[in-house]
Amino acid sequence: MYKQAQFLRIVSFTLLLWIYLAGCAAQGPPGGGPVDKTGPELISSFPQNGATNIDPGSMVILNFSEVIEPRSAENSLVITPAMNRPPIVKARRKKVSIAFSEPLRENTTYILNFGRNIQDYQKNTTNKNIAVAFSTGDSLDQGQIMGQVFGIPEKQQAQVRAYRKSESFPDSILGSKPEYRTAVEQDGSFRLSNLAKGEYRLLAIASASTRITVIDENNLLAIQQADSVVIARRDDILSGINFKLDNFYLKPFHLQMASMQDEKIELTFSRPLDPEASVSVLPRIDGARIQSFWINQDNPRYLDIIADSIISGREYTVTIDGACDNKGERLTRNNSTVFVYSEIVDTLRPDIQSSQPSRGAKNVKLDTEICINFTEAMNRNLPMTSINLMSKDSVVVSFVSHWRDGNSLVLTPATALESAMEYQLNMNCNAWTDIAGNRFQDSLKTISFTTVDANSFGSISGRIDVTTTPEGNLVINCFREKDRTPIRVKPSASGEYIVNSLLPGKYRFEIWEDQNGNGRWDQGSLIPFQAAERYRVYPDWINVRARWETAEVNWIY
Repeated sequence: MYKQAQFLRIVSFTLLLWIYLAGCAAQGPPGGGPVDKTGPELISSFPQNGATNIDPGSMVILNFSEVIEPRSAENSLVITPAMNRPPIVKARRKKVSIAFSEPLRENTTYILNFGRNIQDYQKNTTNKNIAVAFSTGDSLDQGQIMGQVFGIPEKQQAQVRAYRKSESFPDSILGSKPEYRTAVEQDGSFRLSNLAKGEYRLLAIASASTRITVIDENNLLAIQQADSVVIARRDDILSGINFKLDNFYLKPFHLQMASMQDEKIELTFSRPLDPEASVSVLPRIDGARIQSFWINQDNPRYLDIIADSIISGREYTVTIDGACDNKGERLTRNNSTVFVYSEIVDTLRPDIQSSQPSRGAKNVKLDTEICINFTEAMNRNLPMTSINLMSKDSVVVSFVSHWRDGNSLVLTPATALESAMEYQLNMNCNAWTDIAGNRFQDSLKTISFTTVDANSFGSISGRIDVTTTPEGNLVINCFREKDRTPIRVKPSASGEYIVNSLLPGKYRFEIWEDQNGNGRWDQGSLIPFQAAERYRVYPDWINVRARWETAEVNWIY
C-alpha cells in the first residue's frame, strides 16, 4: 500500500512537472502546420497612437498579432526625446510592455520607435515601422518630413536620423545624438512624424545590423538634399527630402608615405586617386628631376614616380600638388613626406598590362578612344609608325596620339569608326623600350575588337518639368541593366531630352542637379556640413527596342 501511494505521488509530480514545462514552453514557436512567413503586426496600443494628456507615470503596452521573440523587442526601442535612464522593456507572448525608469516630462510629445526590428520566432520582421506617439500635454507635435532613400543594398536596412538645432548646430552631427529617427520602408520611402518646430539636419544610414551604434566608413551614408529643413509651424509637412546612399570618407584625404618599390618611388594615399584627374598631378622632389609618373592601374591609392639626378642613401622630400581622390576632393594639406632613396637597377622588360577596349571586346562605341596601359614607365619617343589600326576590310584608320601619364598611351581615331566592324590594332614593339632602356618582351602585339551595330540602336525621349530648377543644371544618367557606365545627357532649357545610340534592353534613369558644374554628383559633406546635390531615380525600368524611339518618358522634377 505504501509503495502504491509512493508510486502515485511520483506519477502526480511528473504530471505536474510536465504541465509546468509545457506552459513555460508555450512562449516559443508553435510546431507543425505551414511555414510562417508573415511578420508580426501591431494590433493595438495603450496609450493609443496620437493620444494626449497622458499621465507622466503611465506604462505603455503594445499588442501584436503573434508571439514576439523577446530580444528583438527588448533591444530595439528608441525613445524621442532621449531619457537619462533607459526604460524596462519586456516581451511576453504577443504583448510588449514598456515601463519608464523616470517620470515623463510635462507638455512633451514622446515617440516610441522600434523600426522594423520586432520579430517572431521564425525571424520574420514587422512589415512596417512600429512607432507610437503620445503627449503628456493637451496637444501633439505634428510636424512631418517625408522623402525617399535611394541605393539601399539588398539585405540591409536603412534609417533616417534628424538632429534639431538648439542655439546653433555643432561642427559635425557625427558626435551628436539624433532627436528623432525612423526606419526606412522596403520601397525606400520614409516618414519622420510628430516633429517639434525647429530647423533640422538629416542623415540616412544603411547597415546589415538592425542596431547602428557607431557610424564609420563601413556604413553607407547620405546627407539631405536640401540646404535648409525647417518645421516652421506645429503641423508643417515637408516632402521630397531625398537621400542617395554612398560611401563617405570620414578621415581627411592625405599623403600617407613614400617608399622605394624596386626602382620606383611609390606614394601611398589615404584614398584612391581619380585617374581622369591625373593630368593635373604634379609631383616634386627637391634636388631631383621627375622623369615619369603614373597612377597604379591595380590600386589607384598608389602613384609611382621615376626620377633621376638622385643619390642613393640620401633623404628626400617629395611634394604632390593637384592630387584628386575618386570623390572629387583635392589634396590641400598633408601633401609632403620624406623617403630615403635606394638605387636599384631596373632589368624588368615592359609589357602591355591592359587596354580599353580590351582584347575581343564587343559593342565598342564608334567614337571610342583606344588606351594602352603598360607595366612600366615607357620611353615616350616610341615611333607611332610602329602602330597600325585597320578594319577587317583592310582600311587603315589614321589617329592622333598622346600620353595620358607615364605608362598610358591614348590613340584617338581621326574619324568615327564604322558600325559592326571588326578592327585590329597591330603594334610592332621591336624598338619599344621603357625609361631604363629595357626592350619589350614580344616584338608583336595585337588587340582586336568589334564596334557596335548602329542599326540595332534605339532611343528614349521625353520632357522634364524644370520650372523650379536653375536652367542648365540638370543631368540625366542612363544605365543599361547590369552596366555601371552611364550615358549622360543634359535636357534643353525647356526640359526636352533625347538619349540616342542605345542598345536594346532595359534601362534605368537617374537625374541630378549639378549645382557647381563640376560634372559629377556631389554627396555633400559631413565636416563641415553641406547638403548633397538633388537627386532622383525614375521609378520604372524603360524598355528600348532596336530602331525604335521610346517616347513620352516624362518627369516632374
